[in-house]
Amino acid sequence: MASPKRSTAPAHRRLGTPLGIVGLLGLGLISVGLATTQPPAAQAARPIQTMPVSEIKPGMRGHAVTVFSGEQSDRFEIEVVDTIRNYLPKQDGVLFRSSDPRMEHSGIVGGMSGSPIYIDDKMVGALSYGWRFNKDPLGALTPISNMLEVGELPFRPDVLVRPGGPRGRSRSGTRAWADQMLALNTDPLPARRRPDELEQGLAMSPLPLPLSVSGMGPAAARMLGDTFGMVPVRGGSGPGGETKAGTKGKTWKPGDSVSVVLIRGDSSAASNGTVTWVGPKGDRLLAFGHSMFEDGPSNLPIANARVHTIISSVDRSVKMSSPLTIQGLMYQDRQPAIALRTDLRAPLIPVKTTMVGPDPDLPPRVYDNEVAFGVDLTPNLVAGILAEAVDEAGRDAAELVIQLHHEIALETSKGPRTVTIDEDVFFPQGLVGRILGRSRGVLVVMAALDNEFEVAEIRGITHEIRMQYGAPVESIEAVRLLDGEIREGDVVRLAVTMRAYKGDTRELVVPVRIPDDAGGEEVMIELIAGDGATPYRPMADSLDTLLDTIAQTYPSRSLVVSIYHQGEGLSTKHGLIADMPDSVFESLVDRGSTTDAVRFKRLARRVLPTETLIEGRHTLKLDVLSRTTFDDAP
Repeated sequence: MASPKRSTAPAHRRLGTPLGIVGLLGLGLISVGLATTQPPAAQAARPIQTMPVSEIKPGMRGHAVTVFSGEQSDRFEIEVVDTIRNYLPKQDGVLFRSSDPRMEHSGIVGGMSGSPIYIDDKMVGALSYGWRFNKDPLGALTPISNMLEVGELPFRPDVLVRPGGPRGRSRSGTRAWADQMLALNTDPLPARRRPDELEQGLAMSPLPLPLSVSGMGPAAARMLGDTFGMVPVRGGSGPGGETKAGTKGKTWKPGDSVSVVLIRGDSSAASNGTVTWVGPKGDRLLAFGHSMFEDGPSNLPIANARVHTIISSVDRSVKMSSPLTIQGLMYQDRQPAIALRTDLRAPLIPVKTTMVGPDPDLPPRVYDNEVAFGVDLTPNLVAGILAEAVDEAGRDAAELVIQLHHEIALETSKGPRTVTIDEDVFFPQGLVGRILGRSRGVLVVMAALDNEFEVAEIRGITHEIRMQYGAPVESIEAVRLLDGEIREGDVVRLAVTMRAYKGDTRELVVPVRIPDDAGGEEVMIELIAGDGATPYRPMADSLDTLLDTIAQTYPSRSLVVSIYHQGEGLSTKHGLIADMPDSVFESLVDRGSTTDAVRFKRLARRVLPTETLIEGRHTLKLDVLSRTTFDDAP
């Protein structure tokens, strides 16, 4: 796969620099909600004191609040072990342990991230850190002062990478799809190692965020978990729907379970944690005590959640939960906390996937979902849904081919359009859904959101997958020339030996016309599958021309024969210049740019439709005689 993704380490495990210190650090009194048995109105009105880290001493006792089961929170006792100054830049750590019998086997649990901790009825922070393979319920908290800084930040849709015509922001230089879609060259770099692979010994780290998944098989769930650096946990999905912005929804309290919704519908995926702080009006929340993706300004839907149980593990204990009804959005994703609002709503993109199996008597399987919007996030979620449809409906361990039809309805600054992509993929031993995470349809979504021009608005995505048993595949085994001397303008015959998958060979004669201006040159003839050949296109000067370039592909079932000249051309935003001497190249290349000019070989090309999928690439070089020289010879 998407990482469409993320190719970098999971952000919520990175130790980023917290925000600059604001005046809240010196406050002793902050109006926040307190988990009590009082009515909600009294809770919101009652101011609560906070305790700075400087006043916390070893041996002090207090309690934390979280949901162990269902939707109602409960408290458990804690005792301070010690404080760690500047554990992170400008952020102290407070170690604590719990003697609660419910945590005797589980230890500190993933999903408790954000559970508020109180000492002497003063809020000190959020449970947020722990250790892998820890035998005891020992953890650490994020001080409330650092979290309140995040709560002071505004909702900033103006700085979000978002759709919006010519004002939509883009990010030049992050285009991971370019190599595969446009056959551009990049220098290979060694794979980046994840921070948790570099950890030595027992390192304190943010608690894992359980990724509650339902309607997904193990492979697709593991794929999403690996992409986002979360622990996939089999959960469930709630009634769906959402409370409308401006209407009264859930009355939140510190200690409530909250989920950030990534996918909802026939499939569900949501990260689960705990609310730490509720603002005086009840519409602002702080949660987790650490980041989710550490993306800064954000716009992802949130829902209340139900905890089914706690799964105890010697590796990482986690809560099993289900998201319920969408109640608002996450608008800040920072190192000390995530900030939420209940008076706003985040966009969701409809994704429909239809799986048609090889048995005509069985009806198609249809999956209707919605995914969250994000430049990096959306392609990975779409890839997960596509992989799940394939894994769930076609696990047959047999030779088969799937035909993929993608329709991506989107809107750019020039108006609405639909990009259609068709492709065939052969699987020798049954379908592998993860492979489809890098299908051309997913890469179109990546390109539409992450390019140097604008961010498209994705209105809807439709996939149709047709599965057929068999191995209609041939490989190019050998190519030879059937003619003698070659002159410019001649039609020459190539004998192409094709070998069927696990089968016999056959010979295919392919006539190819030598260009009229190739006399006196050495030309190269290339035979390759349609999937492996990229049409020449001008350099894109807008998102629409970029999408045109991506959509222009050769059929999967075709053989492309290309004749390359020695001369080179140049791709520019103004068009293709087919043949240019080196001196002109030098004058057109921008020496003040770090981007290389896109040069290409002149070519003549023929596309031959085939009944089979083609594998392999073969080339041969020919010396072409000039017809004038040949005719004048004595």
